[in-house]
Formats: sequence, structure tokens, C-alpha cells
Amino acid sequence: MKIVGVTKCPTGIAHTYMAAERLEKTAAKFGYEIKVETQGSQGTENKLTRKEIAKADYVIIAADVSIDEPERFNGKKVFKTRIKPLLKNTGNIFERLEEEYFIMGGADAAQECAMKDSNAKNTGNMIEHSDKKESADILGQLMNGASYMIPFVVVGGLLVSLSLSFGATTSPDGEVIFLGIWDKVHQIGTLAFTLMYPILAGFIAFSIAGRAALAPAMTGAMVAMNAEILGTKAGTGFIGCIIVGYFVGYLVKWMNGWHVVKEFKPMMPIFIIPLTGVITVSVLFIFVIGKPVAMMMEILNTMLAQLAANPSSAIILGIVLGAMIGVDMGGPVNKVAFFFGVTSIAQGNLQIMGIVSTSIAVAPLSMGIAAIIGKEKFTREEKNAGFYTIFMGIIGVSEGAIPFAASDPIHVLPAIIAGSAVTGAFSAACGVTSAVPHGGLVVALFKATNYMSLYLLSVILGTAVSVAIVLAFKKKQNCR
Repeated sequence: MKIVGVTKCPTGIAHTYMAAERLEKTAAKFGYEIKVETQGSQGTENKLTRKEIAKADYVIIAADVSIDEPERFNGKKVFKTRIKPLLKNTGNIFERLEEEYFIMGGADAAQECAMKDSNAKNTGNMIEHSDKKESADILGQLMNGASYMIPFVVVGGLLVSLSLSFGATTSPDGEVIFLGIWDKVHQIGTLAFTLMYPILAGFIAFSIAGRAALAPAMTGAMVAMNAEILGTKAGTGFIGCIIVGYFVGYLVKWMNGWHVVKEFKPMMPIFIIPLTGVITVSVLFIFVIGKPVAMMMEILNTMLAQLAANPSSAIILGIVLGAMIGVDMGGPVNKVAFFFGVTSIAQGNLQIMGIVSTSIAVAPLSMGIAAIIGKEKFTREEKNAGFYTIFMGIIGVSEGAIPFAASDPIHVLPAIIAGSAVTGAFSAACGVTSAVPHGGLVVALFKATNYMSLYLLSVILGTAVSVAIVLAFKKKQNCR
């Protein structure tokens, strides 16, 4: 049997390649021939050719976000899955492959597939796929926007932090003055940081409706963030940009379905759709929802700042945000907490991001350390991944712990959540800040925090808690 596959995770850093490796190793055990295309942060690698796709009996798409060029697989037998279940049990994917595929290319093709294969399981899977597709897509669209946004956030935040740490001084009246070239560095960082909002909205819309949605969504996000245009004290923040992304995406998707005369078709994606989208979303935000959303974001940020300022409530806030970071390690709950931190930086409240940044490091660091010292508690494969996972904790990629959680969620997840919550609480109690919208030990190394020692200590405490819990309760594994 010949199989081709595509893997793509939200960040495109770790699990894109881990999933590809798992597919290749497991396919070899089943005696199948497979080639896997990875769509990661460095672009598409091991790209599938038209000939390889045509010869393939099945296509496996393992992705948490929209893949590039899905139309290549129209008419092929496709099995779709998310990254986490694949990493948890790759063999199960191959066992279900022949029974639970669907035909790529729309409802008619799927119906044709059902007629050709009377297997009840297969038909049921297609129905389930149809029923759950919309809710799964909505989450995937958000993660798609976030995956494109993160590099801008990280680069912009690091440049701003470096300029403040190494090239800034404060005048007697409290004004920050940049010395020499550091003023330019700060400006470039601010520019990159500002781009995160239109990028988020633009690629949410892009994942829904394609290239024609980019211009109206990105322009609409700039409108949503412009307090002067909206007539408000501040912009609508990331919530407003998410609304813009979904609104424009589904508006353009609807417009793409219009039946127009052939003379007007070339004008649709480059003129009619972008102009209509920009006008519609701008009117919506200026006259309808801009002010309420901006007011809601202002209230939310004020509330978070007040909670962070009070020692007792700050600890509770730290526990909640830390647990949110740890519960799904880069998933939607994690991203909500992360967005809170990013938005708070823009509002001048660096403590929220301090909680988030320290908590991000706990899951990969603790699982990497536990795998190395845990001996019989982890498989040989997990032990080999230990040092790599620790490195991911250093650079702030919490997804590094997902394979450990997927293989033993009952014992690993509570340990990670508990450790992340401890780190969040300690960080909040000590008033640790982060000027960079990123996580991991690298934040402290770049001097992007007010208390480097306390930043590191908070990470160490939470990591120690997670390691102790997982080693205490995790069962022995067959390490052969």
C-alpha cells in the first residue's frame, strides 16, 4: 500500500516533524510505503509531487491548522486527524485508515464514496466528519492566525526588550531616552510588534476564504486597533482582531460563491471583494461594535491590572493563568492566557506576561528532566527526547511536552498543571514581569524581566513540583 501524508502544527516548530517521524516509523512496521510532507515554520519540506499523490492509495492529513494546497488531494481517499491523537497512538491511525477515510472534494464526492463502500463504520465517520467539521475548523482557523502571528510577536518583543535593557536611560522626569542606534532598534521592534494584529486577523480570514480575504481582514484589523478612527480611548485589542478575521473570512467565502458573468470574474479577487470587505468591516466597527468591544477590553485590562496589583488576588490570578498555560500546552486555552499577556504588554502591564512567560517553560522542562532521571518510568523513545524537550522549555515552546501528555494523560497532565500553577502563583506574588511576549528561560537571558533571579526561581519551583508529581505517580514502562 502506498500512502502520502501532510503534517502541520500551529507553530510549525516541533510537532510537525514529530508527527511526520511517527507516521514514517509506524508505516514501516505495517509494511506500507509512505512519504510525508511537512509544512513547518521553515516552509514546505519533502513536498509531494503530483505523480506521488496520484499513485497513493490513501492520504493522511495530520494538522491542527489549515494545510497549504488541500485541493491537490481532491478525489483521493483522505484520513484527517489532529496532531495529539496521532502522537498518542499512531498505530491506531493506520488500523482505522481503510474504514474511516472520506473522499476529498466536497459533499458529492463524499456521497459517491459512501455509495461505493457500504461499510457502516465508514459512512458513520463521514457523517461525523461533516457534523464536527465546522467546530473543528473554527478552532483551526484561530490557531492558523496565531501561528503566523507568533514570529512577529517574538521578534518585535525581543527587539523592544533589548533596546530597553541595553540602550535606554531614564530622564529626571521619567521619560525613556534611547542612546544611539538603540532608538532605531526600538522603533523596528515596535513596528514588528504592531504587525501582530493585522497578521492575526488576516490569516484567520485567509484560512477561511483564501487570498482574497487578506487585504480586507488586515485593513479591518488596523481600523479595529485605531482609537482615533473608532472614536475610543484605545483599540479593540486581539478580541477585535479575531472578530475581524472571522467576519471577513466568512463574508469573502460567501462572496466567492457568487455567480457573476465571466467578464467580472477577474475583478472579483483583486477589486470587488477587497473593496467590499474593507468598507463593510470598517462600517461595522466604526458604527456598531467598535466602541463596545474597545470598552470591554478596557474593563478587562483594568481588572487584570487591579488583580495583579493586589498580592492576594495576584496569587489567584497567577494560579489561574499558570494552569491555563499548562492544561493544553499551546492549545486554545493556552493561547487565551497568552493573548491576555500580550494585550497587557500593550497596555503597559508587564506582570501578566511575567506569569505567562514563566509558566510556559514548566511543561517541557519538567517532562524533559523527568524522562532523563525517571529511568523505568519512561520509554526509551521518551528518554531520547528528554534533552530536546528541555531545550524547548529554554526557548519557550510548551508544545514539547505534548507527546508525554498524550502517552499518559492521567499522570502527566495533573503534574504539568500543578507545576505551572505553582510557577504562576510564585511569579505573581513576587511581581515578576516580562517585556517580551514570549516564554521560557530565554526571556530572563535576554534581560526582559525586572527580577532575573526570581524569574528563574519561579520556573525552577514549578518544574520541581511537576517532576516530583509525575515521578511519584507515573507507572513503570516497558523500556525495551
